[in-house]
Amino acid sequence: MAVAVVVAGCTDGTDSASDSAKAGGGNTAATAESTSASATPDGAPGMNADTRTACTTISGDIETTMAKVAKAEKIGPPAGHSAVSAEYSAGAAGLYAHMFTASTKVNDAAKHVATAMSDLADTYATAPEETPSKTTLSTAVKQFQAACAAN
Repeated sequence: MAVAVVVAGCTDGTDSASDSAKAGGGNTAATAESTSASATPDGAPGMNADTRTACTTISGDIETTMAKVAKAEKIGPPAGHSAVSAEYSAGAAGLYAHMFTASTKVNDAAKHVATAMSDLADTYATAPEETPSKTTLSTAVKQFQAACAAN
């Protein structure tokens, strides 16, 4: 199944009113609805739908990556460390793919998690006999969870 992606404001050179409407140019109400914050039970502004979805998706990505890393770690060094490196790299890439619809605070926290995963991937790849500390990753994950809870 093919999916067409249209970026608002971008056209193929044929400007028509229907192209503008298809690209979202004429549907600002729907855009405002999807990005407006929902209210919490106490009336305080809550997390917008995009951020909530990103938090859920990224949390799932983190859990999946950690499960795959745990499985790869069972192989043992040095071959297992190559597999661990690959899993951390793939996990970081997955995070980047899902983070750009969230709030700035959540995006920044997710970037810290992705950076920590990338750093671990590099360490596992360059020093296959050593097991690096995961403290930075654990801290980044906790900060991401806090950012999601605060939004």
